Amino acid sequence: MNFFYNSGKLTAHISLFVFLIIVFTSFSSNADSTQKMHELESYYVTYKISGNAEGSKQHASQDYGRKQCWIEKSEINIFDNTVKKNEKVITTLENGDQWIITINLDDNTGTRMKNPMYKELASGMKGKSPKEFGEQFMKQMGGKVVGEKTVNDEKCTEWTLMGGATTCVTDDLIAVESGADMAGISIKEVATEVKRNNPGPEGICDIGNAKIKEMDFGQ
Repeated sequence: MNFFYNSGKLTAHISLFVFLIIVFTSFSSNADSTQKMHELESYYVTYKISGNAEGSKQHASQDYGRKQCWIEKSEINIFDNTVKKNEKVITTLENGDQWIITINLDDNTGTRMKNPMYKELASGMKGKSPKEFGEQFMKQMGGKVVGEKTVNDEKCTEWTLMGGATTCVTDDLIAVESGADMAGISIKEVATEVKRNNPGPEGICDIGNAKIKEMDFGQ
């Protein structure tokens, strides 16, 4: 998880956990929006967040990974600063581009940004499966496989990454545990329920009536 100070305030960014899932499940052998990007048509996972952050997260993957979303409700306590998060993140493919939509569920406003890395990463996947590409990308990030374990009855391969981050991913590309432990900050997200071939609660990945502003990723 990435945190930094901005004008004396602690700001929480999209978690490493979400980023890793996007890497593992959002790229196929080309940028064709009709290409299946996950072997499962759908899956739904709930997570418990613990450590310096406490709360819960839901993750739904739909349409063979072409549309995904995360809903997090948590309270982060770091260096005597408290940040509450009530947020939905949606990733979707449109005309060969990946869009990331972030919605603040407290005021029902959000942003829509094009992922500038998508086309380059997708083009670099030619001839590779999503799993092969994900593992290659993890290694480029300094990732190393340290073993296998079972998390709430789910067998997974455990990776360590640079900066004290870890993740554990099942053979069918579901992250069941991720965490960060650095500079006195420790946060862990552990799957409490995994449902394969289940798109999640109705409307979970919809924007609804939120007011969305399109922005450049650099902003």
